[in-house]
Amino acid sequence: MFNATRFKTLMLREWLQNRWTWLIAVSALPALVLLVLPFGNVALPQKMPPTFVATAVLLITAVALVWVAWATTLFTATSLARRDVQDRSIEFWMSLPSTHTEHVGSQYLMHALLFPVGALVLGLGLGAVMSPLVLFKWQGMAALGAVEWTHVGVAAMQFMALAGASLVFTALWLSPVVMVLMAASAWVKRLALPLIAVVMAFLAYVPPIGPDVRAFLRGYGDCINQLSEGVARVMASSFPNMRQADAQMANFGSADFLGQAFSNFATPQFAVAMAVAGVATYLLVLRRRQGG
Repeated sequence: MFNATRFKTLMLREWLQNRWTWLIAVSALPALVLLVLPFGNVALPQKMPPTFVATAVLLITAVALVWVAWATTLFTATSLARRDVQDRSIEFWMSLPSTHTEHVGSQYLMHALLFPVGALVLGLGLGAVMSPLVLFKWQGMAALGAVEWTHVGVAAMQFMALAGASLVFTALWLSPVVMVLMAASAWVKRLALPLIAVVMAFLAYVPPIGPDVRAFLRGYGDCINQLSEGVARVMASSFPNMRQADAQMANFGSADFLGQAFSNFATPQFAVAMAVAGVATYLLVLRRRQGG
């Protein structure tokens, strides 16, 4: 039976085991920029509005760290499946009343959702530091005084809310990818990636199902891509010059983004994605129960 306290303990264990990897992964790029900034030049058009520059630096920093977080999760997915076997901690977890399903669920929730959300918050915080530094390096104190900081703050809060919702949707849509990587790694170890590549190539090109599989995968990719595009469009609409340049951009708001995201849940791609994620999770749990 599911136990919330036990589940939170499992999540805490993921944080304690991965915190330095996560912090280094998302902090390395901003740290490098901050180290280089005093010695470099900010080559931006002099006529660009300071408010635009301040908002762009803030939001782009957050976006970059979220992408780094998700790339880290995908890159480490294959090693997660066998981590507990390799360090023999699975023997400890099997002696507890916690279930393997709870452990796999806590792993996925921490790596695929809370880690990117933490990267988003950290990115906004570091962006708030980098933004005035970039402005000062670009045009000095005059640029800092010309910024409408209220506008920057509103844009940041709007972006945080939408990006947070997008990360929840992304964690759902990418669950089959991560869980298949983990399940394949648990069963065939180092052959996981080559095996997945061979199977996907076979399904995508073997007649007569190849064209249908490729069309289905394109639709699946479009559903995921719409999440990032929707956030980007709402983010861009927060810039005054974007609203003036593109009326369609100005008319795309939070309601449009959420409506589009929820409508994709009614697609065959989402149903198949959840089925694949469920089967992969079952195979991973089955392998863990066997001690492998």
